[in-house]
Amino acid sequence: MDLFYTLLILAGGEGRRMGGRDKGLVEVDGRPLVDHLLAAVAPPGPVVISANRHIDAYRRRADTVVGDRREGYCGPMAGLEAGLAACGDGPVLCLPCDLLAPPAALPGLLLDGLDPARVRRLEDDRGPQPLCLGLHGKRWVPSISEYLDQGGRSVRGWLERVPHEVVRIDGRLENRNRL
Repeated sequence: MDLFYTLLILAGGEGRRMGGRDKGLVEVDGRPLVDHLLAAVAPPGPVVISANRHIDAYRRRADTVVGDRREGYCGPMAGLEAGLAACGDGPVLCLPCDLLAPPAALPGLLLDGLDPARVRRLEDDRGPQPLCLGLHGKRWVPSISEYLDQGGRSVRGWLERVPHEVVRIDGRLENRNRL
């Protein structure tokens, strides 16, 4: 794929299913999950990581690291809001930090021919993967901010409110969100 894009990695969670550990820094085969993701995707453009802990560890892996813009934990939507605000207006591939070995074709599936007025999300054999998104950067921040201001927290709930399309892949993505 010759498309230039920004990679946004969501790594700002509380890690409740990981015993409070920072998921992106949990090691699998001797390497943090975030390093597996970066090696698999090998983004052609800037890397933005949304993180609320271990900022220095993430700074070594990204061009920009941002924390949530809101007080208290508002979930992945707050990370998406802060992360997209730090991205340009061009295409953004958004992925969760616990995605291990995504298919090489994933960036193209989510970004090739993407209409700037639509969000593209992924679905695998397990169902929706709402944190695997293709979208055009900052243009979505006002919509996300409004949704959060109204008390919304679910990525799926936000997607129901905006024009989006689904890309389906065969098989199952491997997410490491439990120890």
